[in-house]
Amino acid sequence: MNPIAILFITFFVMIAIRVPVAYSLGLASLFVIFLEGLKPSLVVQQMFQGLNSFTLLAVPFFLLAGQLLNTGMITERLMRLSQVLVGHIRGGVAHINVVVSMIFAGMSGSSTADTAGVGSVIIPSMIRNGFDRNFTAALTAASSTMGSIIPPSIMMVVYGAQGGVSIGGLFLAGAIPGILIGLSQMVYVYIYALRHDVPAEPFPTLKEALGAIRGGFFPLLVPVIIIGGVMTGKFTATESGMVATVYVMVLMYLIYRSAKFRNLPHILSEAAVLYSQPLLAVATATVFGWLLAYYQAPQAIAGLVGGLTDSVTMTLIGIMILFLILGTFMDAIPAIIIFLPIVSELVEQSGANGIHAGIVVIMTLALGLCTPPYGLCLLLSCSIAKIPVIKAMPQMFVFYSFFIAVILLIVFVPSIALFLPRLVMPQFVN
Repeated sequence: MNPIAILFITFFVMIAIRVPVAYSLGLASLFVIFLEGLKPSLVVQQMFQGLNSFTLLAVPFFLLAGQLLNTGMITERLMRLSQVLVGHIRGGVAHINVVVSMIFAGMSGSSTADTAGVGSVIIPSMIRNGFDRNFTAALTAASSTMGSIIPPSIMMVVYGAQGGVSIGGLFLAGAIPGILIGLSQMVYVYIYALRHDVPAEPFPTLKEALGAIRGGFFPLLVPVIIIGGVMTGKFTATESGMVATVYVMVLMYLIYRSAKFRNLPHILSEAAVLYSQPLLAVATATVFGWLLAYYQAPQAIAGLVGGLTDSVTMTLIGIMILFLILGTFMDAIPAIIIFLPIVSELVEQSGANGIHAGIVVIMTLALGLCTPPYGLCLLLSCSIAKIPVIKAMPQMFVFYSFFIAVILLIVFVPSIALFLPRLVMPQFVN
């Protein structure tokens, strides 16, 4: 049997019997290496090669920044600012949910950090304000996906590092699509509020507005530091994560004094544990991806698919469908690493723009964070709301529809995603 077929069959069998993805990738790769008589030392070599990346160091810093934001009472400041901005619209608390996720997305780069941090505060608040638990859980899961789309984004860092695509270009390209996702969710919230007669929050007084703006001013500088630093070339994506982390620590410990230094070791250990999970997946996915490249799977698949169409649009729709399926069953990071060679080959053959294709992949995998059985954001949100996942699904299908509509809009109208990269970094966009 073809070694690639054996590799995938072994991997999916292990997934089916509920072996964790990282271990499934490593064991399937090891099985094929032994079967084909390759050197077992290749496993260690390729795992090291996958982790030996300066760019990937951005991931733990963004994770740590997210942990610090959640423990330093900064999320509450963002909530008050969001309340001033959109609380007076009908269905105000639900609009706050979306807007605070958009703001939080520009700080942590992690959708799960958004779900855990924002969800733990906003879900009880929405329920107290009369929102249905099922709708509340679904909205929180859906809005948290913007953490992977609005820059900075851990997915973008991994995609850019592994695929040789400009991370700064991906950051810029994700801004408008992420905002469109948020606006589409707010449209549905407004319709829901009208149908269920959900009132708006009182219009804020000038004093309340000024207080919220003052309280949220310094936290809002986090995305400015990250994106501005990368765009101007002052520091790399990794260095931006480091600078953002130090800045958040200054806010917490020196300016707001909302946390105590004795809790810092616990926060650091939590971030380390969070990082270890994708780190192992990156290592084993690198071995898996190396075997695919060794047996020329990307070229074979791209040749087969590329022969069917030379259309950029149809190629991107095919990539979107592939990652819709993968995102349902796999974590985003190993999915990117394993299948990125195939995507790169298809992009090269079709003449698509690498940044445009990258945003389509990242948006589709972000959707996978709220699709069962893997959807971690949906699982977290339902856990906080204390409901089974199945009860949130009718509402989730509405958000899926809006999300897919926005992805298709980006596929058919690439200038929406590429407008900012072409404006700021034209050297990376054809």
